[in-house]
Amino acid sequence: MKTVALLFFAFVLVYTAPTQNDEYHILRNIINNVSKLLEDPEKLSGIMVPSGFDKSRCISTRPEDFCIAEEILSKINSTKYVIPENILNIGRLLIQYNQFHQTNCTVTLNKDEEQLRDLLKDLGCCAQFKYSRLNHKRAQRSADNNGENSLHCANQH
Repeated sequence: MKTVALLFFAFVLVYTAPTQNDEYHILRNIINNVSKLLEDPEKLSGIMVPSGFDKSRCISTRPEDFCIAEEILSKINSTKYVIPENILNIGRLLIQYNQFHQTNCTVTLNKDEEQLRDLLKDLGCCAQFKYSRLNHKRAQRSADNNGENSLHCANQH
């Protein structure tokens, strides 16, 4: 009976574990939600958030800044601002994405603030960069599996 229970647990663990394909779709959904929000500047006007997200650090190193973005978005005062549904979607997607990259992050609430729109632009750019890298790796694996050669560009990050 213990063996059956262990096998069942292993089966559930393997088939419910997030995959790189999930990560790819989460990034795509973050990009889509950010794009929809940036189409209507009126929805975001006047919403200020702590400035802790660093696009260049997010692109060049590990995705700790996705955790920081999650923390910032979760702390937006919903009694002070009308929060668009896409912000809540992005927050949920960031929680899912951060399950791939477990980090401890803290957002220090200093006096520096930025427009929510600027945070979303930077988050969208970082998500696009990471999405492109995953897409490139997927294409390269596909080409390798098909016996094709792929180019290795000098400008890759």
